[in-house]
Amino acid sequence: MPLPNKKQKAIFRYYSENGFNHSTEEIVQELEICHKTFFNRYGSKVNSINIAWNYWQTVCLDKWSTLMEHCNHSVEELVMTLFSIEQARNADPHFYDYTRQSRKYLEQDSFFYKALHTILEKGKQCFHIHEHLNLDIYIAFLLNNIFLIDTEQDKKPEVLRYILIPALTERGMELYHELPTP
Repeated sequence: MPLPNKKQKAIFRYYSENGFNHSTEEIVQELEICHKTFFNRYGSKVNSINIAWNYWQTVCLDKWSTLMEHCNHSVEELVMTLFSIEQARNADPHFYDYTRQSRKYLEQDSFFYKALHTILEKGKQCFHIHEHLNLDIYIAFLLNNIFLIDTEQDKKPEVLRYILIPALTERGMELYHELPTP
């Protein structure tokens, strides 16, 4: 039986505010539940982290979906997705760091992977993305660059351009250059 949304949100909120380096004793005190309830509800601390992380993925997906409604083409969607990852870094640093350190962003069922795969497939159909681009390899390249390379803020647009070049067709590059610079 799936865990009710309210209980997922409670553990998500705890980890979002406090991070992941706390004992179950500290968690149950903050949530005002007993150990038995914690283990009946979440199974284990590791499982509670997975529940919270999956909830965070849903939050990211909701924000991303709203953002995508205003995009005009796949190149803009790609750039906005990369900027939404940066926003997630600022809004939820504990989850961002956990995702980065555990490299969960490379899991094919992660929000980040699925969002990029969807956009790149759409871009191939519109001839904005090279049709022979190996999506799995490129997504790993792209996400590793986004999550693992901490670039100075004023250099981000330049770095972004360099990591997008391998995927974009000539038309894709034209669309990229038409986008306003952040």
